[in-house]
Amino acid sequence: MRKRRIISCMMLLLVLATLMSMLTACTTSEKISIPTAEKDVYIYDEDNIIDDNVEKELNQMLVELEKKTEIEFVVVSVKSLLDQSIEDYSNNLFNTLGIGKKGEDNGILLLFSRSDEKVRLEIGRGLEGCLNDSKCGRILDTFFVPYRENDKYTKATKMTVQAVLNVLAEEYEINIQNLEEDIQVEDNSDNGIPLWLWIILIFLVILIFSVGSDSSSSSHGGFFGGSSGGFSSGGFGGGFSGGGGTSR
Repeated sequence: MRKRRIISCMMLLLVLATLMSMLTACTTSEKISIPTAEKDVYIYDEDNIIDDNVEKELNQMLVELEKKTEIEFVVVSVKSLLDQSIEDYSNNLFNTLGIGKKGEDNGILLLFSRSDEKVRLEIGRGLEGCLNDSKCGRILDTFFVPYRENDKYTKATKMTVQAVLNVLAEEYEINIQNLEEDIQVEDNSDNGIPLWLWIILIFLVILIFSVGSDSSSSSHGGFFGGSSGGFSSGGFGGGFSGGGGTSR
C-alpha cells in the first residue's frame, strides 16, 4: 500500500507540474512578439539593429547548418521583453516557433533586447552535450557582452553566432562557408551533467530507496510488477525547449 501511495503521489505531482506549465504557456504566449516564420529565414531583427549585409551573411550560414545537420538556429532581436524575464520570454518564443526537429530537440535560439540589455542562448535538450550551460555562458561573456556594452550589436551577433557555429562544426565534422574558424571559446573540458539529468537521478534514487524499504517487508514482486504498461514514452515534439540555456 505504501508503495502505491508513493507512486500515486509522484504521478499526481507530475500531472500538476505539466498542467501548470501548459497554463503558464497559454497566459504568457499572448504577451510575446512572435515573428512570422519564413522558409530559409533564421534571423528576425525586430529592433532593426543588425547590419543588413551581416544579417544576410549569417542567415546563409544558418541555412547551410540546417541542411547539413538539421539543426535549426534562430536569432531574434526584440524591442522589449514586455516586463517578462528573458528566460520566460525565450522559452515561450522557442516553443511557439517550434525551433528544432520533432523528436530531436535540436533547436537553438539567440534572443536579445537592447532596451532591456538582456541576451539569452536557449538550447534544445538534444544539443546539451556540446552546448552545455557553462560553454554557452563563456560564449556570451566572450563574444556578446563586451560588444553590447559598446552598443555594437551587429558585431556581438556576428561573433556569438559564429562561436556557436564553430562548436557545432567541430561536433558534427562539417564545413560552413565563410565561417571564421578562429572565433572560438577555450574548451575547459566542461561536460558536466546538466541540471535536468541531476533532477531525474535524484528522483530515481529517492524512489528506489522508498520502494526498496517497503519491499523488504513485502513479497509482492518487483517495482514494475505485472505486464501492464506504464507511460507511453514519446519524445518531445519539435520546438520544445527542454534543455538548457544561459542568460546575461
